[in-house]
Amino acid sequence: MERKEFIKNEIKEEPNNPFNYYLLALELKKEGDLRGAIDLFTTLIKQFPIYIPTYYSFADYLLEIEEDDKAKQIIELGIEQATIAGQKKALHELKQMWELNF
Repeated sequence: MERKEFIKNEIKEEPNNPFNYYLLALELKKEGDLRGAIDLFTTLIKQFPIYIPTYYSFADYLLEIEEDDKAKQIIELGIEQATIAGQKKALHELKQMWELNF
Protein backbone atom coordinates (compact mmCIF):
# COMPACT_ATOMS: atom_id res chain seq x y z
CA MET A 1 0.00 0.00 0.00
CA GLU A 2 1.24 3.46 -0.89
CA ARG A 3 2.28 5.62 2.06
CA LYS A 4 -0.34 8.30 1.38
CA GLU A 5 -3.12 5.70 1.18
CA PHE A 6 -1.91 4.13 4.42
CA ILE A 7 -2.09 7.51 6.17
CA LYS A 8 -5.58 8.17 4.77
CA ASN A 9 -6.70 4.83 6.18
CA GLU A 10 -5.25 5.79 9.55
CA ILE A 11 -7.28 9.00 9.43
CA LYS A 12 -10.44 7.01 8.75
CA GLU A 13 -9.69 4.75 11.71
CA GLU A 14 -8.69 7.58 14.05
CA PRO A 15 -10.34 10.81 12.84
CA ASN A 16 -9.56 12.61 16.09
CA ASN A 17 -5.82 11.97 15.98
CA PRO A 18 -4.07 15.11 14.67
CA PHE A 19 -0.82 13.23 14.09
CA ASN A 20 -2.29 11.37 11.11
CA TYR A 21 -3.43 14.60 9.46
CA TYR A 22 -0.01 16.07 10.15
CA LEU A 23 1.67 13.12 8.43
CA LEU A 24 -0.61 13.50 5.43
CA ALA A 25 0.16 17.22 5.18
CA LEU A 26 3.89 16.44 5.20
CA GLU A 27 3.36 13.77 2.55
CA LEU A 28 1.47 16.22 0.32
CA LYS A 29 4.25 18.75 0.82
CA LYS A 30 6.82 16.15 -0.17
CA GLU A 31 4.83 15.34 -3.33
CA GLY A 32 4.67 19.02 -4.26
CA ASP A 33 0.92 19.30 -3.77
CA LEU A 34 1.01 22.96 -2.73
CA ARG A 35 -2.73 23.52 -2.41
CA GLY A 36 -3.37 20.20 -0.70
CA ALA A 37 -0.62 20.71 1.87
CA ILE A 38 -1.72 24.27 2.67
CA ASP A 39 -5.36 23.23 2.97
CA LEU A 40 -4.52 20.36 5.30
CA PHE A 41 -2.17 22.42 7.48
CA THR A 42 -4.93 25.06 7.72
CA THR A 43 -7.48 22.40 8.67
CA LEU A 44 -5.11 21.07 11.33
CA ILE A 45 -4.78 24.51 12.92
CA LYS A 46 -8.54 24.99 12.94
CA GLN A 47 -9.50 21.53 14.21
CA PHE A 48 -6.50 20.81 16.44
CA PRO A 49 -5.04 24.19 17.48
CA ILE A 50 -3.12 22.67 20.35
CA TYR A 51 -1.19 20.27 18.09
CA ILE A 52 1.94 22.40 18.16
CA PRO A 53 4.17 20.65 15.55
CA THR A 54 1.81 21.92 12.85
CA TYR A 55 2.85 25.53 13.32
CA TYR A 56 6.56 25.04 12.77
CA SER A 57 6.15 22.76 9.76
CA PHE A 58 3.46 24.93 8.18
CA ALA A 59 5.44 28.14 8.68
CA ASP A 60 8.58 26.49 7.32
CA TYR A 61 6.69 25.43 4.21
CA LEU A 62 5.23 28.90 3.75
CA LEU A 63 8.70 30.42 4.02
CA GLU A 64 9.96 27.91 1.48
CA ILE A 65 7.32 29.04 -1.04
CA GLU A 66 7.91 32.71 -0.14
CA GLU A 67 4.58 33.30 1.59
CA ASP A 68 6.27 35.33 4.32
CA ASP A 69 3.21 37.26 5.53
CA LYS A 70 1.25 34.06 6.04
CA ALA A 71 4.27 32.44 7.71
CA LYS A 72 4.40 35.34 10.19
CA GLN A 73 0.77 34.74 11.11
CA ILE A 74 1.33 31.03 11.61
CA ILE A 75 4.44 31.56 13.75
CA GLU A 76 2.55 34.06 15.91
CA LEU A 77 -0.32 31.59 16.36
CA GLY A 78 2.16 28.85 17.16
CA ILE A 79 3.92 30.97 19.77
CA GLU A 80 0.56 31.72 21.36
CA GLN A 81 -0.52 28.06 21.41
CA ALA A 82 2.87 26.77 22.60
CA THR A 83 2.74 29.30 25.44
CA ILE A 84 -0.77 28.16 26.42
CA ALA A 85 0.29 24.50 26.24
CA GLY A 86 3.48 25.12 28.19
CA GLN A 87 5.57 23.52 25.47
CA LYS A 88 8.86 25.31 26.08
CA LYS A 89 10.91 23.52 23.43
CA ALA A 90 8.36 24.24 20.69
CA LEU A 91 8.06 27.83 21.91
CA HIS A 92 11.84 28.24 21.70
CA GLU A 93 11.94 26.77 18.19
CA LEU A 94 9.13 29.01 16.94
CA LYS A 95 10.79 32.09 18.43
CA GLN A 96 14.06 31.10 16.76
CA MET A 97 12.28 30.72 13.43
CA TRP A 98 10.85 34.21 13.89
CA GLU A 99 14.24 35.71 14.73
CA LEU A 100 15.96 34.01 11.79
CA ASN A 101 13.37 35.10 9.25
CA PHE A 102 11.90 38.43 10.38
